[in-house]
Amino acid sequence: MQRILTILFLAYSLAATGQQHEIKLSISIPATSLENALKLLEQQSKMHISYEYTRVQGISVKAHTYKDQPLETICRDLLKGTSLMVKQKNDQLFIGPAPSREHTLSGYVEDAASGERLIGVSLAAPQFQTGTVTNAYGFYSLTLPSDSLHLQLSYMGYQRLDTVIAIGKEGMTFQLQALNRQLEEVTIRGKQMESSVSSSQMSRINLSADLVKSTPRLLGEADLFKTLQLLPGVKQGTEATSALLVRGGTPDQNLILLDGAPLYNPMHLMGIFSTFNTNVLKDVTLYKGAFPARYGGRLSSVIDVSTKDGDMHKIHGDFSVGLLSAQATLEGPIQKGKTTFLISGRRSYPDLLAKAYFNGDRNAPDRLNLYFYDINAKIHHKFSDRDKLYFSFYSGRDKMQARYKYTSINANNDYVSDGGVQWGNMIGTARWNHVYSPKLFSNVMLIGSDYHFKSAFSQDGKSNGEAYTDLQRLKSGIKDYGAKADFEYHPNPAHAIKVGGGYMFRIFTPGVLRSRQTQQDEVTVDSVNNNRDINASEMDLYAEDDWELSSRLKLNAGLHLSAFHVEGRLYSSLQPRLNLRYMLPHDWALKASYSRMAQYVHLLASNSISLPTDLWVPVTDKVKPQESDQFALGIAKNIFHDKFEFSAETYYKRLHHVIEYKEGADYLTSSRGDAWQTLVAAGEGEAYGMELLLQKKVGRLTGWVGYTLSWANRRIPAVNFGREFPYKYDRRHDFHIVGAYKLRKGIELSGSWTFQSAAPFTIPVASYEATNGPVSENGTRDWVTGVSRINGRNNVRISAYHRLDVGVNFIKYKKNGLVRTWNISLLNVYNRFNPFFYYLDSYDKSGPRAKLNAINLIPFMPSISYSLKF
Repeated sequence: MQRILTILFLAYSLAATGQQHEIKLSISIPATSLENALKLLEQQSKMHISYEYTRVQGISVKAHTYKDQPLETICRDLLKGTSLMVKQKNDQLFIGPAPSREHTLSGYVEDAASGERLIGVSLAAPQFQTGTVTNAYGFYSLTLPSDSLHLQLSYMGYQRLDTVIAIGKEGMTFQLQALNRQLEEVTIRGKQMESSVSSSQMSRINLSADLVKSTPRLLGEADLFKTLQLLPGVKQGTEATSALLVRGGTPDQNLILLDGAPLYNPMHLMGIFSTFNTNVLKDVTLYKGAFPARYGGRLSSVIDVSTKDGDMHKIHGDFSVGLLSAQATLEGPIQKGKTTFLISGRRSYPDLLAKAYFNGDRNAPDRLNLYFYDINAKIHHKFSDRDKLYFSFYSGRDKMQARYKYTSINANNDYVSDGGVQWGNMIGTARWNHVYSPKLFSNVMLIGSDYHFKSAFSQDGKSNGEAYTDLQRLKSGIKDYGAKADFEYHPNPAHAIKVGGGYMFRIFTPGVLRSRQTQQDEVTVDSVNNNRDINASEMDLYAEDDWELSSRLKLNAGLHLSAFHVEGRLYSSLQPRLNLRYMLPHDWALKASYSRMAQYVHLLASNSISLPTDLWVPVTDKVKPQESDQFALGIAKNIFHDKFEFSAETYYKRLHHVIEYKEGADYLTSSRGDAWQTLVAAGEGEAYGMELLLQKKVGRLTGWVGYTLSWANRRIPAVNFGREFPYKYDRRHDFHIVGAYKLRKGIELSGSWTFQSAAPFTIPVASYEATNGPVSENGTRDWVTGVSRINGRNNVRISAYHRLDVGVNFIKYKKNGLVRTWNISLLNVYNRFNPFFYYLDSYDKSGPRAKLNAINLIPFMPSISYSLKF
């Protein structure tokens, strides 16, 4: 339609050419808006200038001085660099769209020093009142009706770039200069993505490694998941753990991706720390809902983590050591401008400290292994501006093992016991980026992922002179092998289309238990449970359209189709996704979303934290896929000259076919063959609430205040007598204050305060004594542990959780380019007793009272760490 109007406009203008007369002016025009400049020309020339207001709105002009110049020439000069043109008819001038063929500018945005591709850089074209952002690989595409373009590039922590370029050629790479360290801003987003106000996306938060490092540290360890727990809508399972509980969901309902590959139980030290080494992190995006169509397979959240590509121009690295672990990272070019590498390793050393602690103790273990390690590696090769290849690798492992020797005085009873557990992830990805045209970009991936858990206990000795052995081994895990392809098409800045699909072959090992016992060289027990590996295939296709329909209305709509084939049965799910943004007066953004999700894996757990002992199992003919429907409504606005960003969201999530252990079921029996299917029950759940977030993103003081009001309930026929009960992750109120303050160059302060209302807990209301065997003739009997009577699951709430953590970084910039940092952190400053868990000690027989004991892991705890960048 616009082209038809342009043709008619030109035809009308050409027909009137012969009737024009020339007006000349001598005038000085100050730097002002184009609209004001045109009004000034009207006043001086007494000639009416016609134009559509929306076409000139927002366009500014520089100061000009003209002497005896034709009015049409002056107007043409003012319109240079815009998409407008001027024509005269009789005593009027007409400003309208210039007939210009569309041109596409595409390429990458990178760090000028390292060549690292930058994700989410904002590219704005002011004269067209439009723009775009770079994708997860730093690629952008802009199609506009102009031969030249004024571009403004902005990205948090980098100098803004203003430039005018010709857009007739393809493959334009922009390089941004980083600000000096003392001028950098800490931001909750960590990158200047499309602002939450203008974006159609809601329930999304972005983090940077710098933000994670700025928060107070437990034992000197900066931890990604503990930073995520400080955000509204995200809770921790219990004190000191890194489990993520998002909007009433469970730990297994989080899709955690590292460079595109799935991670399972990404925890160290039984869940105290997450497996992510912050020194290699590049970008982290958390989706709490309103999921784009390209994601699937989980109900509650997506945590998409990208690692650095490596420096293109010079070799550099860093080293750090804390109370718990040490790490070293090295990156640089293999071939300058073509191939880069990055390698990082981290290891803890509690076992080394324990040996010094137990030195000389006769009750000390004979051998002790207590450590974790992780290794990240990456190679990036640039064939051309159109083709890039990435290889990523991660391996992490925890080991806890202790061996004891016992010898009696007469050597008639002695034994050696050896027990331990180990678990870990190993993943690898190969990614190929290809630019088919300035508007079409693709990413193709090969993925491998292996999570394993092993536990073993053995005892070998003599009892009353008779030799015996006892061996118990448990093995579980999940392996993924697959491929994925994604395509992005950008017909114009207001329209982006993404399509793709993937296939994943999965091998589940729900739990293989081996038992063997001997007595005097005679085998008394030798068994392996009847569990077996379960093979399954998961496929998905998606289409996603992000479209700015008008200056006020923008939508992101899509479909995700998934299918899961296991043991001869096929499950499928069609999942619509919709995000809407409507701009209200005074720049308030009103947002709404709906997303349907399906999940084909379950985590068997009986606790409120995520542990490596939990077992991953697939859906079966008895256990159906989990499903959810989530609705959200919210508002967002930038306030106080864009220094603060405010958002408020309400959500409602309905869960289907969620599983829970039946009353009285023994968690350990889940490893006995396929019996776990009979020990769990499925039902419905719901979660709803409100989240408020106020962020300060610029200035010496940065941070956020977040508040969550939420409910999470379950109704499962075989649990709690079929009555609805508050779920174990239900906490009514959640409040966080997080801040970072640059006191002066070289000194940075940080702190966080958290309050969470009490979590539900189950306490028996009575205990009945039981006997072991029949009553004897004289009336005596053997009393054994009592039988507890429970009137309802999660029937009490005990105490609220709150804690204050503070930290300080002392940074020294040395003349040789080295940067030294000392971090001192004080956790639980006022020594609040926050229980890790409770256990029932006894009942008061004289009244309805029970005595509980609690275990606390983090009292007031100082820590220190040292890092050096070179």
